[in-house]
Amino acid sequence: MKSIEKKLWNRDFSLLIIGQLISIFGNQVLNFALPFYILEISGSPALFGTVLGVSFLPLIITSPIGGIMADRLKKQRIMFWLDATITVMIVLYMIASGLFEAAIVPIIIVKLLALNAIQGMYMPAVRAGIPLIVPSDKLVQANSATSTVNTLSSMGAPAIAGILFGRFGLFPILVVCAICFAVTAIMDLLIRIPYKKQQANESVVQIVKGDMTLALRFAVKENPALAKIAILMFIFSMIIPGVMVVGIPVFITQNLGMGMEYVGIGRAVSWTGAIIGAAIAGSLGERLTIKSVPLASILFSLTLIPIGTVLIFDMPNFAAYVIIVAADSISSIMHSLFFIPIWAYLQKITPPGLLGKVLSLFEGLPWLAAGLGFLLFGILFEQFDLVPWLVIFVAAFICCITMLLLRKHFKEAKADA
Repeated sequence: MKSIEKKLWNRDFSLLIIGQLISIFGNQVLNFALPFYILEISGSPALFGTVLGVSFLPLIITSPIGGIMADRLKKQRIMFWLDATITVMIVLYMIASGLFEAAIVPIIIVKLLALNAIQGMYMPAVRAGIPLIVPSDKLVQANSATSTVNTLSSMGAPAIAGILFGRFGLFPILVVCAICFAVTAIMDLLIRIPYKKQQANESVVQIVKGDMTLALRFAVKENPALAKIAILMFIFSMIIPGVMVVGIPVFITQNLGMGMEYVGIGRAVSWTGAIIGAAIAGSLGERLTIKSVPLASILFSLTLIPIGTVLIFDMPNFAAYVIIVAADSISSIMHSLFFIPIWAYLQKITPPGLLGKVLSLFEGLPWLAAGLGFLLFGILFEQFDLVPWLVIFVAAFICCITMLLLRKHFKEAKADA
């Protein structure tokens, strides 16, 4: 196994970052266009939330599998085959949607299920690869850089997808995404991530059972504070994305009567907050520790309040739109300051042989929570369509109470491995 580079922006980390920039862009374009197409043709927040929620369920299954793969196989090969598979899937989707136009909603759901299943296996390989190609004292900066490029991709994706979708439909979006994933697959082959083969004399079932038992023992018994971190991640990842991802498009298109392009532009603008948050995290470096998460969590929760307030008072639509987008942008700042120190902490204290498995458990939690949140808030915003602000205020209250109950456990978190 080759030694880790002493500088952050070495060849392999740079390739990984560029590949993520392209891949995340393609992923975000698809994740924006397909569900919002369903919202446009149905007009139902419940169906919109259900499609988003159900599409996230495969992540629960494939994320642990991806963690095991990341520890036992070459990470760059995993990324290559998954990017190549998505490219092929997009082409097949284009063919299927043309042949079976009447069944477009089921086809979109199947496509999102497959896309997120692959994403669940992909991200553990990326996160587990970062500590192997950058110095341990630069993990916060590395995660900050990863968050920044992901945000840059995500910023442009909704706006471009909204414009393309509004003017040309889904086909140009699919072509752009296929090109993105094909280019990323080629770049994956150029990355060199240290690899040490693990012995595998057992059956696949025994390997999965044994590996995940080791990961759970490390996360629950050996590091009790991790269980509390997991609870916090779950609650926040269920509630805040539920309001922002499901609620904001509904508020803009139905409450404010604006077009889908405003949703795309608003999401693109709000992603600037994530860049600011990642820049703050990168500038703070090792000073941004797991002990800073409680403050970030409270501020994260409070970003919901302006959105609920806007829906109470009668104000000009564009002014309400600006306030909603501004609140979403501030939420993105706090999202970065919430998650970046958590990922850096996990990467620092987890032994190399367990990195993929442990990170996959924590990677899967936000996805599972987000899926449930999309389902829940889609139903809530449809049932309480006359008082959506009530749903938002209760959501903010639950987040704040959760943090206040768990804050003492962050003082118990170990600083080092």
